[in-house]
Amino acid sequence: MRLRPAVLDAALIALSATEVWATRSMGGSLSLAVACTATAALLVRRRFPLLAFAATLPALSLGYVWLAPMAALYQVASGGTGRTAPDANGSTRSRPRVTPRMWVIGGCAAAVAVVSFVPWPWLGTIDWEPAPTILALLLSALLATAPTALGLLSSSRRELAARLAELAASREREARLAAEQAVVQERARLAREMHDTVAHHISLIAVQSGALEVTARSQEARDAAGAVRELSRDALDELRRMVGLLRLPVTNASGSSDPADTAGRAAPAGPGLAELPALLATAGPTVRGRVDAGGCPAPVGHAAYRIVQESLTNVRKHATGAETEVDVRLTGGRLLVSVRNGPPGERPGPLLPSGGHGLAGLRERAAQLGGTLDAGAQPDGGFLVRAVLPAA
Repeated sequence: MRLRPAVLDAALIALSATEVWATRSMGGSLSLAVACTATAALLVRRRFPLLAFAATLPALSLGYVWLAPMAALYQVASGGTGRTAPDANGSTRSRPRVTPRMWVIGGCAAAVAVVSFVPWPWLGTIDWEPAPTILALLLSALLATAPTALGLLSSSRRELAARLAELAASREREARLAAEQAVVQERARLAREMHDTVAHHISLIAVQSGALEVTARSQEARDAAGAVRELSRDALDELRRMVGLLRLPVTNASGSSDPADTAGRAAPAGPGLAELPALLATAGPTVRGRVDAGGCPAPVGHAAYRIVQESLTNVRKHATGAETEVDVRLTGGRLLVSVRNGPPGERPGPLLPSGGHGLAGLRERAAQLGGTLDAGAQPDGGFLVRAVLPAA
């Protein structure tokens, strides 16, 4: 039992016992026993409200014990009303209808009014003059209506609180659904834009490089065109995979609305540790690397691949011709990824566009897996990217 109801019950029983003690001299031993029974009945008024109410009616007929019957009537009335019925649409704001519960409450109130007004033989001589009779009627009406009205008010407040909580939960569900719909629409828009614009341009690059590979006169030009064509094809494959991920539903089978989790369950993670040697081989003669890690989860291997890929791209952008060392190894249940480059070469490379989001994206990848990523300049003028990813 919660503390507040227990305190209220104890206070009510104490008040009822005080009333019995104060009126103990108004009747005999039988009347005292009846009054004590009414007070004891309040102990079970929450669990058996009708039984407790019936046990207090004899005390009410004594004419001077009122508190216990009024408390029992209040409990009956506050137990719930069921005053409205759902309409065809399931709404409860339709017209009120009389329910069995209302009949019970009305019957109990009528019983209190009748028992408190009837001139029982043990009450002695009754004065039927108009003034005393009217006062007796008013008292009976007050004893019956006041507890009933307060009980119905308490029941209505509880019902209102429950409805408000239900409404708040419904609005929260609607807001969550609206947010999910917005995410789905935005993902679909991004997928369309990537397919219709980026994929189109990369396809043109692949076609033009293929034509150049066939028509070029020198072997060096043909090799460069072939490399561009292969890279364009790989980029198209990656782009198609990303468009497929964006087209996946937001909510996965487990009920989660995490797109990353959904994508990870519904599609392969992409290139991983097995593809790192090929990536290093195509990076150029100034890149040396060591990959000594096996058995890592696919998402961890994919994150390591993207970290190395983005780091090498940054070297080509900002430190053309710099000596670069790549080290990927598994140590103590953690995958260590390190990409270190020296100062840029004497001949600067062409300026390439940069959005400035590469390192931020790498940090987000590492954080999603529970790892860390640090990047910063080195004293010799180079740059170091170091990531620690959980491999267990």
